[in-house]
Amino acid sequence: MSNQQADLETIKVDFSAFIQGAHSCTLATTSPEGGPEASYAPCIHHQGNFYIFVSELASHTRNLLDRPQASLLLTENQPRNLFACKRATLEITAQPIERDTPRWLAVLSEMETRLGNTVSVIRGLNDFHLLELQPQKASYVTGFGKAYELQGEQLQKISHINRTR
Repeated sequence: MSNQQADLETIKVDFSAFIQGAHSCTLATTSPEGGPEASYAPCIHHQGNFYIFVSELASHTRNLLDRPQASLLLTENQPRNLFACKRATLEITAQPIERDTPRWLAVLSEMETRLGNTVSVIRGLNDFHLLELQPQKASYVTGFGKAYELQGEQLQKISHINRTR
């Protein structure tokens, strides 16, 4: 394995740890009028997908149910340099998980473990939907000149983004 391949493998491991540690995300969804809409939601990464438990009162919920293509942004909490903030942007497809199914119960249980007991308080509210956000591809920036694209199954194919004008 070349040094470059070894470096890319290290970046994949770092990316995996970064997204696994995420507890919140910024969502970019599309409004009914076709405009962009940014929002926030608590989230977890579990078995290759992201999950959010969101209310119909939030416009992003209806946006994702009606137009499932969206983008998800994860950023580090306290970057040393705001211009070189570690971040991952993922193109996702949203899919609702049917309420009270074994999968719904398992994911909500995992969310409660990771995000706290507020999940147990809101899980009985019928306006809340569990959405699975399936990553299609991602970009991962770890600093100046350190940008990577991940794609393929489980985002396992990685390459350095080296765009020149």
